[in-house]
Amino acid sequence: MKELTERQREIATFISEYLEENSYAPSVRDIAEHFQISAKAAHDHVKALERKQVIRTAEGLSRSMEVISQDFAPNREMVEVPLLGDIAAGSPIMSEENWNGSIMFPAAMLKNTKDMYYALRVRGESMIGVGIYDGDLAIIRHCASADPGDIVVASVGENSAITLKRFFLKNNMVELRAENPEIGPIFTNDCQVHGKLYMIVRNYEEKAW
Repeated sequence: MKELTERQREIATFISEYLEENSYAPSVRDIAEHFQISAKAAHDHVKALERKQVIRTAEGLSRSMEVISQDFAPNREMVEVPLLGDIAAGSPIMSEENWNGSIMFPAAMLKNTKDMYYALRVRGESMIGVGIYDGDLAIIRHCASADPGDIVVASVGENSAITLKRFFLKNNMVELRAENPEIGPIFTNDCQVHGKLYMIVRNYEEKAW
């Protein structure tokens, strides 16, 4: 495949994603409107992509574009991350960890796709000191141990209440420390680590700041 210009790469990506979403190809007018260019310019780009064997069209048929090469696209390998429910980032609350569906992440965003990752919705304000807010999506790398200072998902007590806190060892006890001066630490001898915080995902449109 011949090298594409940046605009040709963008248009090829648009055509591919449009096909995936709608199960039919965009028209030249759709491309022109999306990129705010003239219909002639869109037509010229389509023909260039055809010459470079990225797409194929049927002469005289509208919406007949077919992507025949994905070499233009960045690594689009996706990893399914289970969404297990809410997590308390305040006073620990019960979490049944029911499967609430899943979210798809580009594999390139995860350090090692052989590790298990899962997602939990943050509830509460105990970690606002490190920029973790109520409603954020916490991506957790599953593990059963932690180093001092790690932010972990841990269960506490007989009822296995789940919380998100910093992990420390103090006087032969586990300290789960909040990042909010208004919330005190949890000291326990009955604690199980379920993973370390790997990433926070935030939807700014839902925030009311």
